[in-house]
Amino acid sequence: MEKEKEVEKTAASTVADNNKSSTNEYVVIREGFRVSNKSYVTPDDPDAIAEQKFWENIARNHSYGEPVTIVEYDTKNRLHRVW
Repeated sequence: MEKEKEVEKTAASTVADNNKSSTNEYVVIREGFRVSNKSYVTPDDPDAIAEQKFWENIARNHSYGEPVTIVEYDTKNRLHRVW
């Protein structure tokens, strides 16, 4: 009986550890909307910065210069979905 309780505690702690260690993803946002389906491990990723620069150039030349930023992906924010 005690061994079963130990197994349950171990399983519960493993699930909790997995939830804590989930990696954050970062996405490029233009005026609140996600611009592509790419996601990045860090906001300093060279590919993320290159994509941000690309969309800043688009916004500057073909729109009114809205802000383009790299933000943490939020699964609950419907604007961070890929359209």
